Order: sequence, then C-alpha cells, then structure tokens
Amino acid sequence: MTELELEHLSKEVVHQLTGKAKLRVEARFYSTRTLNHKIQLKKGKIQIRIAQALAQAPEIIIRTLLIILILKLYRYKVDRKLYQVYNRYLEDNRHLLPQKRTQKPSSKYTPVGKFFNLATLFDALNATYFENRLPKPILGWSLRKSYRRLGFYSAEKNLLVISRIFDASKVPCEVVEYLLFHEMLHMAIPVQNINGRRQIHSPQFKSAERQFP
Repeated sequence: MTELELEHLSKEVVHQLTGKAKLRVEARFYSTRTLNHKIQLKKGKIQIRIAQALAQAPEIIIRTLLIILILKLYRYKVDRKLYQVYNRYLEDNRHLLPQKRTQKPSSKYTPVGKFFNLATLFDALNATYFENRLPKPILGWSLRKSYRRLGFYSAEKNLLVISRIFDASKVPCEVVEYLLFHEMLHMAIPVQNINGRRQIHSPQFKSAERQFP
C-alpha cells in the first residue's frame, strides 16, 4: 500500500466512524524497529502514523488497524474480534515484521544468594518435575529488590530471575522452589495464541502448576 492509498483509506474509515466528513486526516507510514502505531487529534486534524513494516499488509489488515486506532482515540470500546484479526495476521507473518534487538542479560545476575542457590534448586526441580528435559538458562537473583515482579522468564534472553526479597533467612525454601518452578513451567509451556489472544497461563499451564505440593 502506498502512502496515498493509506491516506485515502484513513479518511474513509475516519469519516465512516465519526460521521464528520470535513474532519482533516493525515496518514503516513513511518520507519520504526517496532510495531508501534500512533494517532492523535491535533488542531482539528487526525494524524496517523503506521509502522512501515505493515506497508505490505492486505488492505483488510490496515483497515482493521485503523478502526482500532480511531475507536481508541475517541475512547470507544473496541470489539475483541478486531484485535483477533490483527493479532492473527502478526502471528502468521512474524517473519515479515521487524525483529526486536535482544540485549544480552547483565553479567551481574548470579544464582548464588546469601541463603539460596538457584542453580542447585533448578537442578533438583528439573529432575523431579521435568525429567531433566529443561536446559539450564541464565539464572539470577534480581538486581534490585522487587515487590511487584516476583519472578520472570525471558525466552529471548534465556534468562530466569527471582526477586531477591526471597533470598532471606525467614523465607522457607519451599517458597523459593515454588517461584522457580512457576518460571520453569514457562520454559516448558510457551505462551499460546488462541483465537488471536496471547494466553500466558493456559489451562495446561495451570494443571501442570498443581503438581507442586
């Protein structure tokens, strides 16, 4: 799709949704390493910026995206089916889209804490629950005390982190084991895409999680 075609389509969608035929619309593709899109209403004109990576997308996908952006601009509820159509296209055409640059994990991450060694616990859990199938990622206690994000696993960085608030004498070992087990499940059961929606904790995930006593 050319920028001229994008602008014509954007005007059509804006006028259909708003009923304001005289509302000015400016739409452009812009270069970005992400799939972030922008829309704003400024001085009586709607300005739309669509990531260049979608210039080759079918018109129906661009139209769907424009509807989502315009509805969000006016704070209307967006039908879930619109997101499903858009996200399904992204999933099916991931190879055509810009790839994120993955930064290497900080060398400051270490599995050895004052009271618990994540590497030792990982090996024990891997043998008990995963038949030693999980390759050991980079393990580490969080670099700062985190009370909101208790742990996370990043497949892109091959990094598994547990909040260092749990590396304390008053914390039972079972608590650390459970947090580690939960993140290891994310290694064993990747995020699923069901009907265009990402499902992080699927029924399969929750069922496997109940193995931990």
